[in-house]
Amino acid sequence: MIKKPELLAPAGTKESFINAINAGANAIFMAGHRFGARAFAENFTKEDLIDAINYAHLRGVLVYIVVNTLTFDDEVDEVLAYTDELVRHHVDALIVQDIGMISIFTKRYPNIAIHASTQINAHHVSQVAFLKSIGVKRVILARETSIDTIKEIKKQVDIELEAFIHGALCVSYSGNCLISSVINDRSGNRGECAYNCRLPYQLLKEDEVIHESSHLLSAKDLMTIEYIDQLIESGIDSFKIEGRMRKKEYVAQTVSAYRKSIDAYFEHETLELTDTIDKLKRVFNRDYSKGYILNEIPKDLNNDFRPNHMGVKIGEVVRYQKNLALVKITEHLENGDGFRIVGDVDYGNLVSYMMRKNGTITKEAFAGEEVWLEVKETVVPGSYLYKTLDSELEKELYAYQNEGYKVVPLSGYVEAYQGQTLKFYLSDELDHQVMVESDIYLEKAQSKPADKEQIAQQFSKFGGTPFYMDHLEVFTDEDAFISVKLMNELRRKALEKIESIRIYRDDAIIISDEVTSKVVFQDEEKLVVKVHTKDQLQAAIDLGIKEIYYDDILSVKHVKSNVLLIPARKRIVEEEPYPINQTTVISETGALFVNQNKYDLITDEFINVTNIYTAALLSHHHVKRLTLSAELDKSHVLDFAKRYQKAFGVYPNLEMVVYGHKDMMISKYCPVAKSFGYKPNCNLCFKDQYYLKHDYQGKFALINDGHCNMRIMDPLPYRLIEEIPALRKAKIRTFRLDFTLENIEQTKHIIKAYQKAINKESYQLEIGKYRKGHMNV
Repeated sequence: MIKKPELLAPAGTKESFINAINAGANAIFMAGHRFGARAFAENFTKEDLIDAINYAHLRGVLVYIVVNTLTFDDEVDEVLAYTDELVRHHVDALIVQDIGMISIFTKRYPNIAIHASTQINAHHVSQVAFLKSIGVKRVILARETSIDTIKEIKKQVDIELEAFIHGALCVSYSGNCLISSVINDRSGNRGECAYNCRLPYQLLKEDEVIHESSHLLSAKDLMTIEYIDQLIESGIDSFKIEGRMRKKEYVAQTVSAYRKSIDAYFEHETLELTDTIDKLKRVFNRDYSKGYILNEIPKDLNNDFRPNHMGVKIGEVVRYQKNLALVKITEHLENGDGFRIVGDVDYGNLVSYMMRKNGTITKEAFAGEEVWLEVKETVVPGSYLYKTLDSELEKELYAYQNEGYKVVPLSGYVEAYQGQTLKFYLSDELDHQVMVESDIYLEKAQSKPADKEQIAQQFSKFGGTPFYMDHLEVFTDEDAFISVKLMNELRRKALEKIESIRIYRDDAIIISDEVTSKVVFQDEEKLVVKVHTKDQLQAAIDLGIKEIYYDDILSVKHVKSNVLLIPARKRIVEEEPYPINQTTVISETGALFVNQNKYDLITDEFINVTNIYTAALLSHHHVKRLTLSAELDKSHVLDFAKRYQKAFGVYPNLEMVVYGHKDMMISKYCPVAKSFGYKPNCNLCFKDQYYLKHDYQGKFALINDGHCNMRIMDPLPYRLIEEIPALRKAKIRTFRLDFTLENIEQTKHIIKAYQKAINKESYQLEIGKYRKGHMNV
């Protein structure tokens, strides 16, 4: 039997929260002012969250609190104080990215569900299996996960799966994007994304412009309402709507649309979706994609024309004269509507002035009419008119804003007989049942006995509560006197009992369990090199580097040397990862699960080690050395080993990338294929070097990871050579040079400089402009 999926809605404001519940959400995800991955949403105070939990539970709706930013060590106590309070007030689940915090939460809160955030980037069986092994109850899958993979995960791992079905798409694999963190010092993993992906870029082949400046990284919005049957049948447990930054009208319309669609499937009805899709477009759209979940071709995921709301086309500019555009419209338009004129210029505003051709001012116009709109830029005849805010639709959606909206059906029956107590039986849609009765026996009426209609009317009055009487039966001899006061008192008592049952949860259990470590500290300083090309590999060997990591896109079968060559696995593993059979550098958690033979592992930057608890967890999974996250600032890097030693009695084995072009993001979408109109695996990027160029941020080199996922590289390298003495003092013993774009001469020059720096000798390092990243902070 197919299980009905949960419909999970976003709430960034109280208004959106109420709209989501009233429109039919089964659960809400929301956040406080910190730790919630949307730092610039309005969000909720702690008191607001507690009130919201009670409000939702009374209405049969679950509340999941987002705590999905990477956590620094000096924040852990504050996070725990915050989550302890939420747990005491019966939050239903915590949504978490940081695997160190997950390892704490799953032990600390044994009767609270921990959901692994999409920021963990789980997209295959082994990753999900690993997360289950550390106590996760639900995994929110990466948006790149296909429906076929979801079915396979569901078949192999007994765990709840959640998937996005509507809303904004990140162009990068979530949790694997540093562009905002590096360029703007606003970390997406810390809730402060600056949305660099929505900016315009040129595409270059070497120095030749292939695609003029446009929004080449801006993804369309996801919409799957036409495929809801396939998603239900895949076994997904929770359907997630994105949008904590969006307006309440978006939340109401989107939740309502998917609620009706899901219900129709289970009632064996077929819905006509034309009007529904039109309304979805009106509340927000960047054009739509069915997404990777439904195997969208990656190049079709992008809308390079506009990075924000497009609205719906409703007409065309016929003529322009000073500050006025004559437009012919195809639907109703009124003051308060938003509009945008798109042609040689792109101009938008609210309708505040309309004039008919005969010169009369009007507040509204109708399909087929030509009217003058006030515009403040020169627009060209033939430009299209779009409606970007539909005030009529917003008025229609206003009903969902009512806090007294009736969302909980009740059934009941009354027994009212002369000579007996008055009894009222009440049950809700969750099959909670209560019974209340009067303290007195009903007496025979002297004149006007209570009849069925009067009794039914009185017991169906629920005032400002969320309840409504769906079905009521009255059994009576119509011979007794019953005062209105008595009936009101019984109804009130019955409602109090139902409310109490609905919001009841078991007492919170909070266990302060001690975290342990399995590290054996290796107090041996070394310089290691990671290479991407054969020239870089040869340069490292020639200069005596004893330990070299190589991208597994690079073949080293015929390399003859005494160097320790360690493969560095891809971050994105679309097929189930093959078993580990030697010491390996890993960038995704599935490798921790497939390491059945317990080889030594080295974790790379994108495992995102930002606190000692993540490091301790990894030590129990055969990680002998870990690379600190690029998200850490200088103070946290320099304090890391000291904090670890204080907590666990031993220093960790830490590695730090001290040179290299950072991966800004990695994407299943390819701007090269988009520009040429090709499907995946066109191999153009292996023939020539392509770049994305931004006017102020420089040229971002594009590198294929070998599986047609595009790595977008920082134009400037990190250079931390001057920080080596401080890092050495902070017990960091392994320093890494990470080569990707460098030729053989550049590689040798950089290695020689760092070798001298490690040996405390005088060095020269000439690389032009560079960054120090968060190590400046």
